[in-house]
This record gives sequence, C-alpha cells and structure tokens, in this order.
Amino acid sequence: MHASLLGIPFDFQGLTFYQTNKDVEIGTLVVCATSHGTYLGRVEKKREATEEEMQKPDFATLFPPILRVATFQDIAFANKAKERESMICHETQRQADSLHLEMKIHNAHLDIGDNKVLITFTADGRVDFRELVKILNGTFHLRIELRQIGPRDQARLVGGIGACGLPLCCTTFLKTFDGISIAMAKNQLLAINIPKLSGACGKLMCCLKFEDQAYSELRPTYPKIGEKIQYKNSEYSVTGINVLTDTITLYNGNSYESVNREQLDRIRKGLDKEEEKVVFKDINSGVDLSGRGIKDTNNRIAQIQRSEERRKEEILNRNKRNDKGPVAKNSNPNSRNNNQQAKNKNPYNNPNRNNNPRGGNNYRNHRGNGSYSGTYSANRKKETGFIPVSQIADKEILTIKGRGKHSDEKE
Repeated sequence: MHASLLGIPFDFQGLTFYQTNKDVEIGTLVVCATSHGTYLGRVEKKREATEEEMQKPDFATLFPPILRVATFQDIAFANKAKERESMICHETQRQADSLHLEMKIHNAHLDIGDNKVLITFTADGRVDFRELVKILNGTFHLRIELRQIGPRDQARLVGGIGACGLPLCCTTFLKTFDGISIAMAKNQLLAINIPKLSGACGKLMCCLKFEDQAYSELRPTYPKIGEKIQYKNSEYSVTGINVLTDTITLYNGNSYESVNREQLDRIRKGLDKEEEKVVFKDINSGVDLSGRGIKDTNNRIAQIQRSEERRKEEILNRNKRNDKGPVAKNSNPNSRNNNQQAKNKNPYNNPNRNNNPRGGNNYRNHRGNGSYSGTYSANRKKETGFIPVSQIADKEILTIKGRGKHSDEKE
C-alpha cells in the first residue's frame, strides 16, 4: 500500500513531510502535530513514498501522519488567530524594547489544541528574556514559548533568489540546516572569497555540501597542486585541476599542457600523452552516396566509361594507320624506277646538259625542232611555273640596256 507524502512548511521548522492515505491536493489546509505544538499548515508539495522509504523501520517517525484535514472550525480559528497573532507580535516587541533587549520579533503562532503561543525572534547573541516571559504571561494569559532562530531561519522566512537564479534552497526543500565549513570549498578547489561563497543569510551557502561527497571521492584520484612531473625533457608543475571536466593543467615556466587522468598516467610511465592512431582512408570519400545523389554518381561513372572507350578507340585507329603506312609506301616496287625515268625525261636533268652549263644549245635545239616545245612548255609551266620567251607579250623587258661611266647617277 502506497502512502502520499505532503510537504508542509512552518516558519519555525521549515518544510516537513507528513504521510497520509487520503486524497489531499496541494493548497489544502491540514492540522499537524509538531515538536512545538499543534498548528494549521498548508500543503505546498505532494509526492508518493518510495518502496525504500516505506521499508524503513522508522518510516512513521520520519514522516508522521497528519491529524486531519482542516475542518470549518479549524479554518475559523485560523482566521481569528491571525489578528490576535499580529497583536501579540507588536506587544512583545514593545515590551522587549522597554527592557532594552536587542531582539527582533518575527511571528507568533497560536496552538490549536492548547492555550499556548510560540513567538520567534532573532538576535545577534544570547538574550535573557526571563523577565519578558513573566510580563507576557500576565498580559495574554497564555503559555509563552520564545524561540530564537538564526540568520538562516530568518532568510527562510523572508525568502529570496540565490546566486544560481533560483529560489533559496531553504525556502523550497531543505528541512534542516547542516553544518557548512570552509574545508568543503577548499575540497572543490573554489577561490576562498567569503562574500561570493555566502548566501542571502550571510553564512556559507548550503549548496556547498550538495557535491562535497562526490568531490571527496574523486579528489584523491587527482595529483596535488604543485606536484612535479617530467614530460618532453622538461619539468612541469600541476597548477590547476578541474574535476568536472577531468582536466589537469601543467606548466613548465614557458608553456601550458592540458591532460586528463589517463594521459597523466601515460606521462608518468614516460610515454607520450596520446598514442598514435592508425587513420584509415575512406574509399568512399568524395562520392555522394546519399539517396538524392546516387543519380549524379551513376551519370559520372557512365561518363568516365565513355571517355575510356573513346580513348581506346583512338589508340586502336592510330595503330591501324601506323601499320598501313609502310605498306602503302612500298606497295609499288616500280614506283622508284618510274620516278627516275620521269626525272631523266626532264631536259634540265639530262646528263648531256653538262656540256653546256647554261643549257642554251639544248634548249634552242629542242625549241628549233618544234616537236618538244609545246609539251615541254606545258609540263614546265605546270611543274615549275616557267614561262617561255615566246609567250611574253612585252618584249622590251628582254632588252639589255648598257651602263656607261656614270650609270649609277640619277637619270
């Protein structure tokens, strides 16, 4: 059977959880028994008890049951008590001032089940309020209980926002205040700056204890500040440790090195802080294998294949041309003789032409015969562009003018 736990805050003892089997919603007024009497409280939180909590033998002591859900009479008593509690606070403060007591009255709480009032106050030191109690007994005709609360309780009553930006822990979930020491801040390697480590109450922040156990377990696994370590033929000193990021800072006077605990163990063994890693080349690098790019990849592969086929075809054609070239040159064995015969038919290539260096007689003989001139002229003009004299229309260009003594002078 599961029990519901109701979180009910009181000014004099903080948030306390009570158990109940009834269906009680947040905001409901309930009557609870406390160490200072029976008082009316409002439910601020609600949760189900865990199996581990219910199996504890002192479950009923840790989470006492509520007496009842507030009835109409209880609510009427609470409304009437507010005015009376305010009057009691003012009168108590006035009597304390008259007795020159350095105390500040905060609240008064009337007990529902008894003729009793609980008055809370704060003071810088111990206060002898015995004379004040006698005066208040005669004034209110009630049992008076004066309870001094500390600055943390005062901060819980006033409330506020912490350095983290959230409501103060003491106003939300803390039930009791534990001792906080400066050693907890040193264990977490925090700068010993008291104003920054203090909360709204002026005391060390309660959250310093939340992570103290984890730091206490991890701190021995790290080197001490100032420890000397040999690395890269140089002596390094440990200058900083960050437990949350697992980082150790080393300094040799010129440069810094940041390592973790595993790397520090390698350095202590004389190894490099990081072992060499084999990098494998990705054979698919540069190729888009996504669903949208597979079409582009196939097109690119087809383009490469076509280029390769064209290259092979060009090489094959080039080889065929090289194979046919020598055969075509030597296909006609008589071509060389024919060329030699045609060369001999040329009158300028005739061996008899050597008798006349200018070849004049031979040319005139051939021209005089008349049988060779036409054929020679046509062939010569066709082959060499030579024009016979008979075909020159302007004969004056053939006249040779003699030059005199002063032939070089301008005519």
